[in-house]
Amino acid sequence: MNGGSIPRYLLIALLIIPPAHNAAREGSAQEEGVRRNSISVGIRVPENPAHAWRAPLATQSLLLAIQNTGNRIIAVGERGHILHGQKQTPWRQVDVPTQVLLTGLSFSDQHHGFVVGHDGVILATDDGGQTWRKAHEAAEEERPLLDVLSWDRFGIAVGAYGYLLKTENGGRSWRPDAIRQNHDFHLNAIAMTPNVITENAIRKTGRIYIAAEAGYAYRSDDLGETWKTLDPPYDGSLFGIHPTDRDKVIVFGLRGHLLVSEDAGENWRPLPTGIQSALTRAISLDNGRILITGHGGSLVLVDHTLRRTRHARLPERKNLSSALEIAPNRVLLTGEEGIREIDPRRVFREAPWRSLPLRRRK
Repeated sequence: MNGGSIPRYLLIALLIIPPAHNAAREGSAQEEGVRRNSISVGIRVPENPAHAWRAPLATQSLLLAIQNTGNRIIAVGERGHILHGQKQTPWRQVDVPTQVLLTGLSFSDQHHGFVVGHDGVILATDDGGQTWRKAHEAAEEERPLLDVLSWDRFGIAVGAYGYLLKTENGGRSWRPDAIRQNHDFHLNAIAMTPNVITENAIRKTGRIYIAAEAGYAYRSDDLGETWKTLDPPYDGSLFGIHPTDRDKVIVFGLRGHLLVSEDAGENWRPLPTGIQSALTRAISLDNGRILITGHGGSLVLVDHTLRRTRHARLPERKNLSSALEIAPNRVLLTGEEGIREIDPRRVFREAPWRSLPLRRRK
C-alpha cells in the first residue's frame, strides 16, 4: 500500500465508536445493563438483537451518505442507522437488519435501492426505503463495502482490497468480480455519467468511473463489463469521483488534491483548492457548480468551467462526508455530527475565486 494513502474506510473508522454488538458479546449481564441504560435515555431496543437500535439522536450521529430518491431523502451511517426525511416532517429512523457502519447508498428509481457497509453488508429495498432486507453479508472476509451504484435492475458495490460485487437481478443475488486479477487496492467510490435525455426516453450513457487507493482510477464504457485503468497524476488515495457529463470528470482525495479531465480520464490537470484536508464527496448544484465536502469542515466550490475554485471552512470544523441540494441555496450536509443545512451563498460569501492560469498560446 502506498505510504501516502489512507483507505477511506480507515479514515471513517477513526470517527466512530465501536459497534454496540461488540460490547454486548462480553456477557449477558453487561448486555442487559446496556439495554436498560439505553431504554432510560429513549433508545428503542429491537426484539431482534441483530437489528439497529432506534436512537432519538440518530440525526446527530455519524452519517456518511445521503440521497434524494424522488419522494423522500435517505441518509445512512453508523450502527446501521437509516433515516428518512421529507419536506416539513421530522427525520425518522427505520428498522434495519444490521448494526454495522453503513457507508453508501444508491437508488435506481423511487422504489428500488441498495445500501452497503462493513462486513460486506448489502441492504435492498423495493418500497422506497420503508423496509429493508439483507441481500448480502460476508463478515468472514473482513472487507468493508464503501460505495454502491444502481441502475435498472443492475448494481455494482465496491470496497476495500479490490472488493467488487455485481447484481443483475435487482439484488436477489450478488456475484464477485474484479477490476483486474491480483488487484487489492481499495475501491473507494463509484459513479455513473449523468443520463442523456432524448425525446422518447432517458438513455444510459454506459460510462462508469471508480476512484481508488494509490492514485488509481478506472473507467468502464460498457456498464461494468470491462475496465480501463486511468492515470491521474497523483499517487495518493482518491476518495471521490464525479462525472459532470459523458467526458468531463473530476477526481479528488487526500490533502485537498483535485484533478480534472475533459476527455473521459485520458488526460488530467490539477485544479488548486487551497486546502490540505481530505476531500470526500461531490454533488452538482442546479447552478452548474460543483460542491465538494471534506474533513475539518472543509467545503470546495468548483465553477462550471472546471477552472476556478473557492474554499471555505465551517466554524465547527467537523468532518463532512456528503451533501445534497434540496432547493436553491439550500444544501444538506452529513458527517461526523449528523445532518445540518447550509446556504452556500453565505458560506462562500467572503471566499475569493482561485483560478487556474491559462496557458499562453505559442
